[in-house]
Amino acid sequence: MKSECFPLMRTVSILVSTSLMAVVCYLSVQVTSDILAHSADPNWLISYIAKLSTEEVFLVLSAFVVLMTLGIPRQAVSFFCGVGFGSFEGSIIALLLTCISASTAYLLVRGPFRKLIAKAIQSEVFENRFSQMRVKLVKSSFRTILMVRLFPIGSNVATNALAGAFRVPFIPFISASALGFIPQTLLFSMLGGGSRYINAVEKPIHIAGLVVSVLLILSMLRFTHKDNAK
Repeated sequence: MKSECFPLMRTVSILVSTSLMAVVCYLSVQVTSDILAHSADPNWLISYIAKLSTEEVFLVLSAFVVLMTLGIPRQAVSFFCGVGFGSFEGSIIALLLTCISASTAYLLVRGPFRKLIAKAIQSEVFENRFSQMRVKLVKSSFRTILMVRLFPIGSNVATNALAGAFRVPFIPFISASALGFIPQTLLFSMLGGGSRYINAVEKPIHIAGLVVSVLLILSMLRFTHKDNAK
């Protein structure tokens, strides 16, 4: 009797978890719908953020974590944080949110969705497509994840899911992710900061920061490419 109850309890647990996640995702979309609709309008964003209370700011940032876990571009969140909190503070907040999002997706795949993802990647279609990625992640986890994070294109959701499914150790995963997130986070947060809010003394620093961010992306891409070729 007990053995018959276990599959039923597992099924109920999965259904409850999925339902709760669906509700959280729906609420996150509702909370951020206006922001995403006006994401390219800094003036609207500034006016919107100015009206938010501290609790509402935390609610919006939490919603962004959920949506980044689902796959919305982290660059958009970095831009929003730059507009709302300034270039420096916005970069730190955006980086923290992005790392939390990546960790959440990784842990979900390692936990509740482990069997589901494992079955998918073991299918013939996914096995052929990701076999090379599996080898790279197992042999050189830190270097591979860093290289993927540095590229401006690519799916963060896929990287998080594969890292969890292939049981990449968490410390190399999150440290390489955080390091790889830095250049683009700085770049888009600085863009969001807006040069019209910077005085004559700070403007050269702002421009220099943008240049350094771009150079850092290029240099780290070159470094990881050479290291990978070895």
